[in-house]
Amino acid sequence: MSDQFLHAREVATLLNIKISTVYALCRRGELVHIRLGEGRRRPLIRFRREDLDQFLQDRTIGALPATK
Repeated sequence: MSDQFLHAREVATLLNIKISTVYALCRRGELVHIRLGEGRRRPLIRFRREDLDQFLQDRTIGALPATK
């Protein structure tokens, strides 16, 4: 088990997206996260690095074959 947990802001920075998009991906079930409780403004959630890596792997699109 990984001992490196990421905060939503760190995930947003790594993916170059807004933090609100991170939360939207979580709400839609597209981004695996760990819910630790309720925060003041948003849920207290954390992310495992391997889940983030899998998220990116699942969305990687290979290059199209070259055409003449």
